Order: sequence, then C-alpha cells, then structure tokens
Amino acid sequence: MSVLYLSLQDFFSKPFLKFSLLPFLISLFLFALLVYYSYDIFFSYIEDVVSGSFMAWFFSFSIVQFSLAFLSAIGGFFIVVFVSVFFTMLIISFLTPYIVKKINQKYYNYSIQKGVGFLEVLLKTFKSILISCILFIVATFLLIIPFVSIVVYYGVFYYLFHKLLLLDVLSSVLDKNTFDDFYKNSSPLYLKITTLFFFILSCIPLLGLFLQVFYVIFLTHLSYQKILNIETKNNG
Repeated sequence: MSVLYLSLQDFFSKPFLKFSLLPFLISLFLFALLVYYSYDIFFSYIEDVVSGSFMAWFFSFSIVQFSLAFLSAIGGFFIVVFVSVFFTMLIISFLTPYIVKKINQKYYNYSIQKGVGFLEVLLKTFKSILISCILFIVATFLLIIPFVSIVVYYGVFYYLFHKLLLLDVLSSVLDKNTFDDFYKNSSPLYLKITTLFFFILSCIPLLGLFLQVFYVIFLTHLSYQKILNIETKNNG
C-alpha cells in the first residue's frame, strides 16, 4: 500500500501528468486511425474475394453484411487496443530513464556503479519478441478450437507486455550485476501479479494508454523496495 500511495502521489504530480498526456494523445490518434483503416481494409478484402464468384449473392444479404461489420469491428478493436498499448509503451520507454532518475533522487538516492548496456537490453527485447512471434503462430493454428485461441492470444500479449515492461524499468533501476542476477531466475510472483493487473487495465480502451507512466512509476518504487530492499528517505 505504501508503494501504491507513493506511486499515485507521483503520478498526479504536474511533471509526471504531463508525461502521461502526450503519449495518450498520440496513441489516441493512432487508435482512431487504425480502427478506420482496419475496418476499411477488411471490407475491401472481402469484396475482392467474393466479387464475381458464386458467393457474391450470399454476401449481398443485409444480415451477412451486418455480421461481417460486427466481426470486423470486434477484430479491429482487439488488434487496435493492443497495438496502441504497445505503441504507448514504446514512447514511454524513452522517458523511463528520466522517470526513474526523478524518483531515485526524491526517495532513494541509490547509486549505480555500472549500468545495463543498451545492447544487452536490445538483445533481450528481440528475444522476447521472437518468442512471442512463435507463440502467435501456435495460437493461430489453434483458431480451429473455439475460445481456446482467444485465451492463448491474450496469454501471448500478456507475456510480451510483462517482459517489455519489466525490461524497460529494471534496466534503468538496477545495476548490471543485479540485473543479470535477476534475469537468471523467473520473475517473482509479486511482479507477475502486478504486471497482470496492469495488463487487465490495459485491455480497457484508452485507460491503458493513459496509465503507462503510472505503471513505470509503480514498478520503479517496487523495484527499489522489493528487489534492492531500500527504504524511502522521503515520503513527501
């Protein structure tokens, strides 16, 4: 609860709130753009496929067109939500070092002797994306099984969300030795529960875009207090 209190206090402060609004507005624009084009591309594809074929009469019925519109809206919504969330994560990743630095100066005064190299972070990022791509392929093959593929897709999105978010924050908070030791083992349960809760919030349209800075702030406090076992020197 102390971590939550500090995180909310920081998040609603003027500097961090500004950081939340900029990615939110950019991602909101992207969100609207992707919804429009995903819907348009889907129907253009359907028209090209059925045009001149014996299926054209079937797709001329209003109920069929309505069903396709509904399914394309659901599919486009599903894709756009997560594309926007990960796009926001990308923007926030450039701000993470500054956010971590401000929190460290205010509360912890932790000195890093040797930071985590950019190449190491990049390689771990590519590894997580590669594993996610493989899991996506597996999930696609499971489309023949009702509901199972949806669960697997959400699981893949959560895996990538969890890995990228932790990698972004921990590479800025921890020194190289602590960072390497942490990644030799699986993530502690409290971090998995935290990122799972954040992932569920991110599934809510727009809310997930606005709260990305809060995720970084919360995980920063959690990392200092739980991984490095440092107490706050200033609660104000």
